[in-house]
Amino acid sequence: MDASDKANRNAADLKWDVFICHASEDKEDFVTPLAHFLADSGLRVWYDDLSLVLGDSLRRSIDKGLSESRFGVVVLSKAFFRRGWPQYELDGLVQRESEGAKVVLPVWHGVSRDDVANYSPSLAGRVSVRSTMGIDLVAKAICKVAKPTTSEVYESNSKSEPLGRLDLLRNRPKNDTK
Repeated sequence: MDASDKANRNAADLKWDVFICHASEDKEDFVTPLAHFLADSGLRVWYDDLSLVLGDSLRRSIDKGLSESRFGVVVLSKAFFRRGWPQYELDGLVQRESEGAKVVLPVWHGVSRDDVANYSPSLAGRVSVRSTMGIDLVAKAICKVAKPTTSEVYESNSKSEPLGRLDLLRNRPKNDTK
């Protein structure tokens, strides 16, 4: 078993398919609907509003969610860049990537390539999706990575086909040349 296999352990060994890393300011307009769409699509989603209960230790629950999730959906926004908790979560996901697996799945929410590059040049260089594509297309892109062998995931919320790399590029806003 190579480093990538160890780092991205078998889905059966982990409790969650995705951990959603976000700033609380982005919940209402984007993150909560995305979390519900992903869960309705058959993914096991660690999302604070769905996973935490009264009396839980926030730090311990987040650490457990980070370590027991195959992927981290990181919703990068201006609020994300200002907040401490989301950066703590991103640090945990990046640490997991140092073991050799792709873990971070970036979603740009109301930010430009320059905004992301100013925050983290390495994140700006990753293939990402933008929230302006709509929750349906963002969720499909996430599902394609997190559950690539389950075509029925795409059927539950939409009649359209799963997205490929070219579809993601075609859905890029016209004024986005970077």
